[in-house]
Amino acid sequence: MSGVIARKPACVGYHKTMTKTLNIIGPGRAGRTLGALLQRAGLCAVQDVLSAEIATAESAVAFISSGRAVRVLRDMRPAHLWLLTPPDAAIASVATALAATAQLRKGDVVFHCSGSQSSDILAPLRAAGALVASVHPLKSFADPATAVQTFKGTYCAVEGDAEALKRLTPLFEQLGGRIAAIDPAGKTLYHAASVLVCNDLTALMEAGLRAYERAGIERNTAQKMMEPLVRETLDNVFALGTVRALTGPVARGDAAVLARQLAALNALDPRIAEAYRALNRIALDLARAQGGASAAALDAVAQALTRDVP
Repeated sequence: MSGVIARKPACVGYHKTMTKTLNIIGPGRAGRTLGALLQRAGLCAVQDVLSAEIATAESAVAFISSGRAVRVLRDMRPAHLWLLTPPDAAIASVATALAATAQLRKGDVVFHCSGSQSSDILAPLRAAGALVASVHPLKSFADPATAVQTFKGTYCAVEGDAEALKRLTPLFEQLGGRIAAIDPAGKTLYHAASVLVCNDLTALMEAGLRAYERAGIERNTAQKMMEPLVRETLDNVFALGTVRALTGPVARGDAAVLARQLAALNALDPRIAEAYRALNRIALDLARAQGGASAAALDAVAQALTRDVP
């Protein structure tokens, strides 16, 4: 996909020379990270931070080192930019509530950072005269303090009103972000892909740790043992591509090893065995493309992955 997926702006009433004020609603890990980045870079002045739990808002303000913690929407002041980072399920209700307030002005920019929701969920705000967009940094925000330090180079998937993106894109670029336009119709699949390579990768590491433990290796030792293997694998994937990076029993066409491992994993946890089976079916596609093992050997692998575990 190329070019910015944009819509006709609702209004262009904006002065580039003015200091941009930023309000944040739902200051979780992503919200406080972006607020801190924009504040510390001098790109925005964080003004009001809203959370249903005042302690959460106060914690975010302390982390950002700017702003005022508030608990109800009516206590927020008008701002040039509104960042909505509540849980995905709450974005629609927050947008509806904000659209009904006097604080929202025609031409203000409201954007969310959800990877799975498009900017269309902010339609009530567009109808009220605001410019809306979605900016999703493709990054793990597990620790905001670390995320602030490592944000440079992060890809940000953007879509929304053209004028909103015209204002937001330079801010994220100045933070070191890399802008990638996305079709809003593809956001669910885009986010699913992100879950697979980020969240599910974490779950896969946990599955491996449980298997190591059952094999008699203490968990902390197992984590140290697997780190260089995991890092080398990732390096190979990005340097060589997935087909050339694949090694192991599937790439060799070793059906007997796969069958034994499936049985052992099933005894440990059938869920882990099923994940092993599903992932190795995809690995089989890579092995066939790689061409290192014979067709007969790979057919035997396919049968081993299909056969019920005894």
